[in-house]
Amino acid sequence: MTDDSTAAADDKAWEELVKNMLRAEMMRRGISYTTLVERLAEIGIDDNELNLRNKVSRGRFSAVFFMQCMLAVGVDLLQIPKTLEEAIGKGGAQRLAKTRAKPDS
Repeated sequence: MTDDSTAAADDKAWEELVKNMLRAEMMRRGISYTTLVERLAEIGIDDNELNLRNKVSRGRFSAVFFMQCMLAVGVDLLQIPKTLEEAIGKGGAQRLAKTRAKPDS
């Protein structure tokens, strides 16, 4: 059993993982936050760039939001890192963007 501080640290790592996975997919495709706003609008999701930047920066967003972004970015196959360590810490998104197979589009 973990104490509350360990559980909070674990949650932070998972939040950083999903944040970096999203950012890596954006990097691989050259998609900016401005473009993400536009692409989300195309599928009926209205938001603004500042809100998106803040959500992604915090890494605290729903699975629904994550999947909406993946669809908007054009991800059709999600590659999940084998370990948290691959995707978290300084440069985690960049590491993921470089280590994953290039998208077809």
